[in-house]
Parts: sequence; C-alpha cells; structure tokens
Amino acid sequence: MRNLPDKFFLRDKAIIFDMDGVLVDSQPIHFRVDMEVLASCGAAAALADVTKFAGVANVARWTAYKQNYGLAEAAPDLIRRHAGILMEIFRNTNIKPIAGIPELLSMIRGFGLKTAVASSSSMALIELVVNKLDIAKYFDALVTGEDVERSKPAPDVFLKASGVLRVSPRDCLVVEDSANGVMAAYNAGMKCVGFRNPNSGEQDLSRAGWVVESFGEVTQKKLLLMFGCDNQLSV
Repeated sequence: MRNLPDKFFLRDKAIIFDMDGVLVDSQPIHFRVDMEVLASCGAAAALADVTKFAGVANVARWTAYKQNYGLAEAAPDLIRRHAGILMEIFRNTNIKPIAGIPELLSMIRGFGLKTAVASSSSMALIELVVNKLDIAKYFDALVTGEDVERSKPAPDVFLKASGVLRVSPRDCLVVEDSANGVMAAYNAGMKCVGFRNPNSGEQDLSRAGWVVESFGEVTQKKLLLMFGCDNQLSV
C-alpha cells in the first residue's frame, strides 16, 4: 500500500477541522464575548471559567452558564444576544487564517483527501469565517454543532461530518485545539492532531495522537503515517 500513488491511497480518507482556534485565532474573541454577556447579566466570570467551555456548542454552553450563575434570562435569549455581538465583531474584523493553514489545506486538496469543517459555532459564523479567510474552496462540507443532539466532548458533530463525507470514522483525522474537541474525536474513534494554540487557554490535548505547536510540522510524510501506519506517528 505504501507504494501506491498518494491520491489513490488517501481517496477514501478525510481530514476534519475544527474552526475556532484551528483555522482562525478566534478563541479569545469567543471568551471575551461570553464574559461580556455574562457580565451584562451580573455574573462575574473569570477567564478560566469560560476557557473550559472551549469547543462546546452554544446551547450546551449557555445552558451550563445559566445554571452555574443562576441567570434569570432564558438560554435562547442569551444565545441570540451572544450571536449578534459575535457576528458583528467578525464582520468588522480583518481576520486572517492561522499561520500554515492555507498551505496545509492546499497540500491536503492536492492529495485528494476529503475535507470538512466541524465546529460548535453557528453555520452563519462558519460560512462568514471561511469566506472571509478565502478558504471555503478547500472544504467539501461545513457542519455545525447546532445540528446535532450532543455537544463536544460527545462525538456527534464529527460523526455527522464523517457521514456527510461518506468516510468511515476510523479513516478520519480531526484537527483540534480544545480539550473538548480532542475528546470528541477520541469518542468518535477518529485519529486526532492536537494544535497547541496559546490563545485557546489551558487545554488538555493528551488524548490526541499527535500534538503540534505549528502547522508547519504537518508534513506530507507525517500525514501518510497518520493514515497508513496504525497510529505510529513518529518519523
């Protein structure tokens, strides 16, 4: 199998990307808006209180905040207020992809791998971000955690993405920056690359098969090892 052309070898495999903190360095924006909305409700949340919810979908996150802080406002109202602020920020911010992402996506597309974004953010925000970053052309599917029953660390969003791509979970590789996302990939039975983004807060990436500090580390040889050598990741 190792001697077959790359495109043949990888044609039934996929890479699934988280968005926030992986494609764009946006986790600090999410944390700030969460704290801003909580503060408007009289809840004094510390940064550590919100970073542990990195990767968690809006409904699950704001339901937890409501319970944890005894908020009077209904969760759907909190979510709408949060979404409005977030969309306004992203529309008016000159965002750029994380270093190495365009090159990595181009390499993956050259391999013939299937690709998806599977994010806990809303579909409106996913579409806005990938279009502003000019990377929408690299993805076969966009999947939001708002369309599945359970949020990360449950595997639902990644399993939905693999279903849309028609690729077995065991043939999927997830790229994640959060503890919840890495655990979701693990629970889905998928391989995982953990991206240690210093702006995503303290995140436990220990369930990832391979942890990188930059996307320049993700070479063609290492990708082939991830998909073809039974999780033997060292080269």
